[in-house]
Amino acid sequence: MQSQVSGQKTAIQLQIEKIASLLCSEDTDQAAEAAKRLRTLSMEYREDDEMRYLLGSSYPLRQGILYSLMNGSDMARYWCCHCIVSLSHKHSRNQTAIANHPGLMEAILGVLQQGTAVSRGAACSALVESTFRNADNALLVAKTPGMMQGVVSVMQSSVGDVKDDAAGVLRNCSNYSKVAAEVIVKTPGVLDALIEMGKGQFNSDRFTAMGTIQNLSRCESVAPLLCKSRVINDALLPCLHANGMGEEHDVMRAEALMAITNLSSEEELRSLEVEGTIVAVIVQMLRCALKNQAWRDVAWYDSDECLRPLALLTTNKKNCETLQSVGIIPSLKELLFKWLDSESCRLPSQVKEDAENQSFSRNIRSKIGLLAGRSSNQVCERRDESGVDGDRFRQILARWELADLCNLDLGSSQNIVPREIDLAILALVNLARQDSCLKEMLDLEIVSLLRCVSIASRNGKIIGRQFCTAELWVMESRHLAVSMGQHLRLGSHPRCFLMAIDAPVLWMIIQNSCTVSAVSDCLAEALDNIQRQGQRGERRSLLNTAACSFCTPSISG
Repeated sequence: MQSQVSGQKTAIQLQIEKIASLLCSEDTDQAAEAAKRLRTLSMEYREDDEMRYLLGSSYPLRQGILYSLMNGSDMARYWCCHCIVSLSHKHSRNQTAIANHPGLMEAILGVLQQGTAVSRGAACSALVESTFRNADNALLVAKTPGMMQGVVSVMQSSVGDVKDDAAGVLRNCSNYSKVAAEVIVKTPGVLDALIEMGKGQFNSDRFTAMGTIQNLSRCESVAPLLCKSRVINDALLPCLHANGMGEEHDVMRAEALMAITNLSSEEELRSLEVEGTIVAVIVQMLRCALKNQAWRDVAWYDSDECLRPLALLTTNKKNCETLQSVGIIPSLKELLFKWLDSESCRLPSQVKEDAENQSFSRNIRSKIGLLAGRSSNQVCERRDESGVDGDRFRQILARWELADLCNLDLGSSQNIVPREIDLAILALVNLARQDSCLKEMLDLEIVSLLRCVSIASRNGKIIGRQFCTAELWVMESRHLAVSMGQHLRLGSHPRCFLMAIDAPVLWMIIQNSCTVSAVSDCLAEALDNIQRQGQRGERRSLLNTAACSFCTPSISG
């Protein structure tokens, strides 16, 4: 078997040498035929990553592709671009090797500028595959001088699949690189081209345009520029309310809502109400992202990308019931658990062994169940509702509880908390204001999960903006006493250091101390208290508080 594979590689190597030589031929017909043969060869090994890498890693072959792109006929350019497509398709090593070959990006730009409609479309397809889920290539393409202008030119002058592929380049680049998004939005004519594409009669055009705008809306430096443009009124709102059917139509409306949510102010979010059919699609996207799958083979999404608009939509209490009806709470549970599971690799091996020891961990597991007022048997019975394996759930939570009981220092300066964890906690905090959501959280044992998230995210930092802030209702009991301590009538000593701090500065300190870990712990405590009150038949009034009732102190104090 091994000798057979070795012989196969030798045969391919001989073909590579021959094709590379023909690609550099002065006979343009020969070069085009060689490029076509290379495309056929790469398609034969589309499912074999090692064989494809044997092709993509060949310097002479890449040099031959470069030569044909620069000097070959339009047909040779067409087939060379499709060689790049087949070699780069979901193959990160080939993506990097081909895109970084000296002069190749400039050669593709030449095709965009000088080629026919056929070869220009193929060049856009090559760029789409080169940038798919590859942040480095996305930035490389965006920063290649003249490339974005070339892509926009193709968008403006083409129709059908060629136009879609051109917009797809912008979509990928903006999705995987914030710097690329900044370059794109500053390219003359790009927003006008996207708006016109959003008005197209084909679902595929509008779907691609909305996806690109949605990606741009996630970049905080780009969002203000989009708000000042015609994008919301002329593209997003018409697509959101468009009539139609089909998967691309559903995704188009969902992405329009995601972009509108990302671009809305806090005041606008409080009054933004959504349809259940649209948010159901976004929740489905989130579930696919958690499983690392494409949504219905239409498009790929990241959990952060889906969760941000969903979390922001919970600002309006009326949306919480709608989001609950489409299954957001089990999805949030699954997201938090997956993160805890992956982070458990930071724990010492002894903690893992002790947590998995049946006799040792019985008390820990019992404690996990009692945190939410339930037995450990009930904890096991509830797991399948969110797609989380019960045994694995108890095992991972036991590890984190044990680590906390052992007073292990779990934090470090390098401990980065992913943004989706921050957003998931924000969503749960806002959802918990709804009685039906609260009940589901208790049924799904979210309390014990939140406590472990608090442990795992201790001393962790969010890169960029943090969405969990001190204004959230669960944080009031934590910092209200500190703020009240400023008042002499409430017992503050005249020489108390707090008296020397200006109110806005004190509020800044409170905000900075409001971490994802603190919010998780406070929400777990609030839910636990609410359940205990309910078990004793007491009246619950805690959740009557508004979403952001604790206001920032004025400058006057």
